[in-house]
Amino acid sequence: MIPGGVLQDATRRAWRALEPELPRILDDFYAAIARTEEIQDKIGSQPGKAAGLKSAQVKHWQYIFNNAPDLEFEGQAAKIGAAHLRVGLDASWLMAAFGRLITATIPIVTSKYRFSPKKLDSALQALVSRFFLDMILAQKAYENSALHQQAGSEQALNQLKSLQNIANTLCDINDITMNMAILGRNTRRATEGGQAISAAAAQLVMSIDQISANSEGATHEADATNTAAMQGLATMAAVSEAINEIASTSEQTGQSLTDLHQASAQIGEFLAVIESIANQTNLLALNATIEAARAGEAGKGFAVVAAEVKSLATQTAKATEDISRRIEALQAGMETIQAAIGSSRDAVGNGQQAIAGANDLMQSIGAQVSSVSGRMREISAILQQQKGASQEIAESIAQVADLASDNDRRLGDMNGTLQATNDKFSTSAKTWFQADSSRSLCEMAKIDHVLFKKRVVDTVVGRGNWHAHDVPDHHGCRLGKWYDAIKNPEIRRHRAFVALEEPHRAVHAAARKALEAHAAGDTGAAFEALQVMDSASRKVVDSLNGLAHALDTDLKAIDRRTHARTAHSAETELATRDEIRKIKLTDVSKNGIGVEGLHQQDVGKTVSVRLDGADRLGEAVWSDGKRGGIRFLTGDTKD
Repeated sequence: MIPGGVLQDATRRAWRALEPELPRILDDFYAAIARTEEIQDKIGSQPGKAAGLKSAQVKHWQYIFNNAPDLEFEGQAAKIGAAHLRVGLDASWLMAAFGRLITATIPIVTSKYRFSPKKLDSALQALVSRFFLDMILAQKAYENSALHQQAGSEQALNQLKSLQNIANTLCDINDITMNMAILGRNTRRATEGGQAISAAAAQLVMSIDQISANSEGATHEADATNTAAMQGLATMAAVSEAINEIASTSEQTGQSLTDLHQASAQIGEFLAVIESIANQTNLLALNATIEAARAGEAGKGFAVVAAEVKSLATQTAKATEDISRRIEALQAGMETIQAAIGSSRDAVGNGQQAIAGANDLMQSIGAQVSSVSGRMREISAILQQQKGASQEIAESIAQVADLASDNDRRLGDMNGTLQATNDKFSTSAKTWFQADSSRSLCEMAKIDHVLFKKRVVDTVVGRGNWHAHDVPDHHGCRLGKWYDAIKNPEIRRHRAFVALEEPHRAVHAAARKALEAHAAGDTGAAFEALQVMDSASRKVVDSLNGLAHALDTDLKAIDRRTHARTAHSAETELATRDEIRKIKLTDVSKNGIGVEGLHQQDVGKTVSVRLDGADRLGEAVWSDGKRGGIRFLTGDTKD
């Protein structure tokens, strides 16, 4: 209940004294304001501004001096306090204004009732009471609104800091998302490669085992070949010795044939002598026969002997001739044999040379086979060692492949933990987000951006399912809608604002390209697009940080933030100075409410609305006859 203090007729008496002088009082008051630079800067110097303030002041004084303290009285005083706070005037200026007005009005009332002490006392009491009541209510409204504003500012600042911390934390912890994706891809490749290498190593062990077995067989065969070569060398030595004997025998046979040829030649010479003797004997026998014929009977016996001698000579000649032919045939045969023996000697000589060459070759082959046999034994030993080493390698590779699979599983667990953390932070961010704050929206945009990027990365690495056609362009996301909604040219020209558009567009384009490549099974192209998206995303975050800083510095005075309204549906009570009635809430913001049931005649009046179990003092600012808006005049509930 607002205290009255004095009778109402005394306040009307004071008003009658003040009303004629009020224009002059206000002219002097606003003239003094015009000379005070600090106040003038706050209220402005537009044409008609002072006239409007004077008119409002007259109406206010007229009401408080002609009406008992009530809801409207309180509301008008609260408007004065709220107006001073709204333009940024310190509370001391509010007190100074009231002090100046009291100082200016007391002489007027004193002069009016100087000849009537009782009326003067009551009028002065009424004047001071009304001014002090007005001042107290205005000051209370100023202080409550200031406290509410300060609390709201501190709360908004704390919420902004909390949101900023969440955004920065999300950016930091999700900065590893791309590296985790690349690590996951490399791990899967390592797993697949390790498994392939493990299988190849196992196959290598089998191959080495087969090669080792073949090598051992080749070693045995080389040993057998070496043995055969040694035997061949022995045989070649025996053949060489036999050939040498054949050569010696051929030489002896040739010499014997030469001797035989010489002997046959000597026999021919003897036969020639015998033939000559036979011819001479035959000639003598012929002479003897002739002589025996001449001797007659006496020579018959001699003739018989001569005939016998002739017959013997003839036989001897025939035998000699036959022997000559045989000797000639023998000599011809011996010549043929000598020629054959000569060829044999040549063949034996060639055979000796061939056998000597073959012997040298066999010795060389034997040495080589012996060397090969030794090397094959060394190779077989090395292969046995390699078999063991390859088995160890195969086991190690299998362990690496298992480790890579385990790492991939752990990466999946890390991604799940990261996603759970993101979800928690995102929920907290919604609690701290202030839709009416562009600075807050910058932080939320960073969070949205990080979650957007992670969703694309998760899909590409196989932990999500997002299609390219579901990805909005850079105008369709929350950041894009806010960006496009900014109409202030000074903000749009700011370098931080301009720098944001291109990387933001690039992020969305690269995201769609990555998802399209993933859907087509082109992992390489998908990861290339992810890297482009990641690079552009970093620029987006940097630009958002720059824009947030600009909104706190360069653009602070330009960034006009509207207060977000929350839909609300509930019945409540509205009180005016004349009545109390039911209305329906439609929305609630920090500065006021929207209602159904506000009358057009309520506009401009002070009202009290029950909200959340307490009464809030406000002013009806508009109504279309059905719906309307009420602006809160103080930051606290009404006493």
